[in-house]
Amino acid sequence: MLDIKFKLKPGHTSERVWMESSPLKTLFWNVTYACNFRCGICFMDAGPPVPGELTAREALKTVDKIHAAWVRDVLISGGEPFVRPDLMDILERMARFGIVARIASNGSLLDDALLRRLREKTLVRSFQISLDTVDPELYARIHGTTPDVFDTVVAKMDLIRKHGFHTTTSVRLTPRTLPGIPDLLDLAVRKDWATVTVHLPLHTRRIKDAFPQDADTLSLLEPVFEHFCDLPRTWLVETYIPWAEYHPAVRRLEKRTRVIHRGCRAGRDRLTIHPTGALSPFVCMDLPEVYYGNVRESDLREAFQNSPACAILRNPLEYGICADCRNAKKCGGGCRAAAFALEGRPDALDRSCPVRQALTGRKDPEAK
Repeated sequence: MLDIKFKLKPGHTSERVWMESSPLKTLFWNVTYACNFRCGICFMDAGPPVPGELTAREALKTVDKIHAAWVRDVLISGGEPFVRPDLMDILERMARFGIVARIASNGSLLDDALLRRLREKTLVRSFQISLDTVDPELYARIHGTTPDVFDTVVAKMDLIRKHGFHTTTSVRLTPRTLPGIPDLLDLAVRKDWATVTVHLPLHTRRIKDAFPQDADTLSLLEPVFEHFCDLPRTWLVETYIPWAEYHPAVRRLEKRTRVIHRGCRAGRDRLTIHPTGALSPFVCMDLPEVYYGNVRESDLREAFQNSPACAILRNPLEYGICADCRNAKKCGGGCRAAAFALEGRPDALDRSCPVRQALTGRKDPEAK
């Protein structure tokens, strides 16, 4: 995923070189396609459950495999993960093995009793709740629900924080959500939430009303950068975009606040388990073109080591990706999911990269 995290409160970060080799450390696990919302943008194309999703028994066996692979950090998402009736069983089994969970959710199905049980029985540490806006009418249009749900979900976020979970929210960047991001940052400050994450949608699944994949979205975000820097309380900004540090708008941001570039660790220290058990390095590309094995039969470490898609991510120059760019060894040749969205191949050039656009005369040469 292409993300920018506006961190308002101190927490975890890392300045490790993200392209360096690593063993498997983290898993994304999209536990179901089922969702009670119908968002216009969804990298899982979520809606009804899909035949072939992992059964309750298979899900518990998957936890055993995660433990056997020495992974202790799992990000749970969907669909809406709390639609899955056995999610608590999964999380409690993870806790018995010392596996920490972080959860991305729309928040609508949470309540005080469930949050209390999660706090007492699991190792869930944080929630990221998708709000996208502070306008209830726009919230309803984005999420395919009714305007009153916005206030309900914000109240659920108050409960999340009351129970001591790290509380964050997210927004998918579109022409409709961009103007309201400063207001969402202001709400996060008032509510004492830790982070506002801006997702730059990838055109790999359902993608209604988004900016074009190769749009210069970081330039569009520059007023948001300025607003963040002017807030009364901030910590830092993290980018999860391989080429972000070469963008002029980000370079200007670095003059006003601390910015850490965490790049993309897909295939470098992490894998994704999709709802049917398919394995791939990409959380945002649930596509057969990048699958390698299935958790029902495959060893997680073997899949991580031998996946062709992981090989492309780790060694882009061996596949001729960005061979004409001096930054390729540092930025990994850009975003493989964006390249796939633009060209239909994970080993194609990422034309959304500002350095690539400068080389082809499409952008300010300051990005070189």
